[in-house]
Amino acid sequence: MNWLNFATKTASILATGTSLYDIHKLGVQSANIKRESNYADDFIAQTIGASKLNYPSEKHNKMKEWILSFKYPLQASEVFNTVSGYIQGAIKGIGYNLGTLGFSALAFFAKKDSFKKVGIIGLGLSVAWDFIKNSTNLFEKTDYLGKNN
Repeated sequence: MNWLNFATKTASILATGTSLYDIHKLGVQSANIKRESNYADDFIAQTIGASKLNYPSEKHNKMKEWILSFKYPLQASEVFNTVSGYIQGAIKGIGYNLGTLGFSALAFFAKKDSFKKVGIIGLGLSVAWDFIKNSTNLFEKTDYLGKNN
């Protein structure tokens, strides 16, 4: 194995691994946000509904308090929200890492040295652009109050 093959395989594996880690973390974060947000919405709706009585009744008030205090097991909606939130976050993560994944695939699977070089150079530029764009604020809007809009 020559140095170009070794460099392309190593760089591709490292870039793909970090991209997959990032995609997974974005998926988990999105799943947690969606699950917790929907749980909060459901809780608010149940609390508002439970606070309303058709007529003042101690019996019905006690029943509603019992329902509010009852700990439900993991509900189907919570599972659905978690899974769909993870998928949404992972899709966003794939979109954010598309250049890195594409160039790493080109560098890893290319048979010709010229394509490997394009893949490794593109991978390097993609990672450098990602680092510069996300680690510095060079390309961010600095007029946060919107005075110059």
